[in-house]
Amino acid sequence: MTMIATQFIITDYGAEAGADTVQTKPIQAAIDACRTAGGGTVVVPAGRFTTGSLRLYSHITLHLQSGAVVQGSSDLAEYTNFGETTDIRYLSDPRYIRDWHLPPYYFQALLCAYDAVDVAITGDPGSLIDGSSVRDPNGEEHFRGPMGIVLARVQGVRLQGYTLVNSANWANVLPACQDVVINDVTVLGGHDGFDLHHARHVTIAGCRIETGDDCLAGYDIQDLTVRDTYLNTACNNLRVGGTGIVFDHCTFRGPGKFPHLLDHNFDTLNVFMYFAMQVDPVTTTAADVTIRNASIDHVSHLVTYLQGEPTALQDGPALQSLTFDNVQIANITETSLFVGRSENAALRLKECVITPTTNVPLLHIDDHVRLTLDHVFFTAPTTFLVTDGPTLTFNGLTDFSR
Repeated sequence: MTMIATQFIITDYGAEAGADTVQTKPIQAAIDACRTAGGGTVVVPAGRFTTGSLRLYSHITLHLQSGAVVQGSSDLAEYTNFGETTDIRYLSDPRYIRDWHLPPYYFQALLCAYDAVDVAITGDPGSLIDGSSVRDPNGEEHFRGPMGIVLARVQGVRLQGYTLVNSANWANVLPACQDVVINDVTVLGGHDGFDLHHARHVTIAGCRIETGDDCLAGYDIQDLTVRDTYLNTACNNLRVGGTGIVFDHCTFRGPGKFPHLLDHNFDTLNVFMYFAMQVDPVTTTAADVTIRNASIDHVSHLVTYLQGEPTALQDGPALQSLTFDNVQIANITETSLFVGRSENAALRLKECVITPTTNVPLLHIDDHVRLTLDHVFFTAPTTFLVTDGPTLTFNGLTDFSR
């Protein structure tokens, strides 16, 4: 009986650890052999393997053993998007191409998959994916290089166990992916941690995200749950929009351990910043976000929401509701904006403990915001500013609605 191989070890196909030359061809040969066999696991053993862009296919797991390092080449010519596109429409909008300096190959990456089913990238403890902080003078902001991982329109994604460092642009990019499970992944430095534009049915658990840009970003997300995850950034912890979005038992800490690579700032700007762009049509009809059982400390703003504001990337569908439930909030250093303008929005704080910063109003809201405080404990007098209305001041255990 002929046995069909289910494991494809890259060194069996000629890949050499520590070689001076890139190992793209032999690693891709192992992946292609796995594809020809109908799927299986491509194994990266211990050692450092330098490579350019690699393409995964349906029913393939790329597994890094303990001590394995997949390192991006420093040569930009080694990267490609394989002639494929993503589902992020602002890439074809002349305004954003001009303002953000977006090259036509923007979504080239170290590891890629497109229009596939059942794709996984996993790692044992001590495994590493290193983007090498490759700089591209023709890239976004005149320095951003290739993405770390791009999986576009993949149904059935599993990411687990690896650490990704020095991403030259976004680390894990999953546009229009469905049924995504991410466990125990660490992202250190670089730019965004996870980007989930148009993604559906995503679970993230037990991750550590310490980035220079947004920890987690994406609009038109449907059914996202993030649990037991640590988020630290020099930008926004969350820049998201969509429906059914829940953050449970997460820790939000500032200032950032790693700097924002454009302005070299370490301050964490927002815990939550709404994200909805008019230029990219969405299918989610409601926009609701819940943060519960969380701890927030040393952040500039708790939230920024300015309905319809294009400069804040909030000119798409309006946010319907934002809820903080059983959240410990301290050291918010600047007044947050939560402004509905022409659209009604609900802001609810339930069972929270808030320690205000002296002489700094916590929030500025307008008449389109339905504010509810449900058993919120303010450890000191805390003010909320209201556009064209009287200032609200709360202290101690409070129930309030307007």
